[in-house]
Amino acid sequence: MSFTVRNVNRSKFACASDGKSYTVRGHLVGPSGALSGSPSAVTLYLHGLGFAEYLWQFTDVPGYDYATDQAKAGQTSLIVDRLGYGASDKPAGNAICAGSRADIAHQMVLALKSGDYQVTGQQAPSFRRVALAGHSYGGQIAELEAYSFGDIDALAVVSYTDQGSSARAASSSAFSAKACAAGGQPVGPGGPGGYAPFGNPAGAKAAVLNDATPVVAAAALPKLTLNPCGDMVPFAKVSAFDLAHLGAIRVPVLEIVGGGDQLFPASAGRRQAALFTGSSTVDLVTVPGAGHAITLQRRHDAFTGGMRTWLESVDGFAGPPTGGVQTGIGDSGTSRTGLLGAGLIALAGAAGLGAAVRRRATRTGSTGTT
Repeated sequence: MSFTVRNVNRSKFACASDGKSYTVRGHLVGPSGALSGSPSAVTLYLHGLGFAEYLWQFTDVPGYDYATDQAKAGQTSLIVDRLGYGASDKPAGNAICAGSRADIAHQMVLALKSGDYQVTGQQAPSFRRVALAGHSYGGQIAELEAYSFGDIDALAVVSYTDQGSSARAASSSAFSAKACAAGGQPVGPGGPGGYAPFGNPAGAKAAVLNDATPVVAAAALPKLTLNPCGDMVPFAKVSAFDLAHLGAIRVPVLEIVGGGDQLFPASAGRRQAALFTGSSTVDLVTVPGAGHAITLQRRHDAFTGGMRTWLESVDGFAGPPTGGVQTGIGDSGTSRTGLLGAGLIALAGAAGLGAAVRRRATRTGSTGTT
């Protein structure tokens, strides 16, 4: 499936983009009955730096297909290659910025609610409710989208915090900034320039796949991609901007972090969750031992369970699977801050998988922990 988007910036963070139209491509993965009937809710997933759609539907090694596992449990996922990645169009690397990233996510959210996008072989379904989930830099984009446009029904921030990042993350950013200052490189043969890796590729396994099995790491490392320089250079400025605006987000929020994350340590997760002061509920789930590419780690089931039980606790997102699973519509070829007792029950599945769970109900002032 595909979206026609404009690379414009109407977010609250000022930055320059080229304003041109592009195509973003991906897949809808969900219960076949829901996708062919009257679907109610979908989660839009944004991958982080170095990754692509495959982060959410990794099929090279059995047992790591997150989107299909969620579909079997009744959840519908939209997984995409963000602009500049994978099958999506490739602008010049400096023609994109965090603000235009958030605006493009906003455009996709509106399209999902209206059905104004393209699906190969069928009419595009429209959804009444849309959650937005972002991994790493995708989490930064998701936050910016949420407080800039106020159009989503729930927000999940995965393996990302706006403060407390590691020295390894800082050195990776410095490596990328130096490469981009030198002009970067073409995204591919004959492609536009201004792209670079996030950090030294020689250290990628230790940075993002430190708790992956050798088989998964060997399959995933060759898939790591170059990134538009416009994504990486202003990263710290956007993080600082977020700190002053996260309180404006009103929808339920999940902060989910890996206990072994080498870029955004789990210790920063509690502080990050506390920043969502305007949200009705804020959940923090910590997956023990998991590294940065959290869907590809040994405890990927705990991550999947944490996401699923949180989604099922959000109004309008619960629903049993119906009629099997469609794994590619449009395919042409654990801890939380502030929990009520009822919320603890809703997230019991994550705890059962070994994740630490906490919830805070910020608007009532009631708190509890598990």
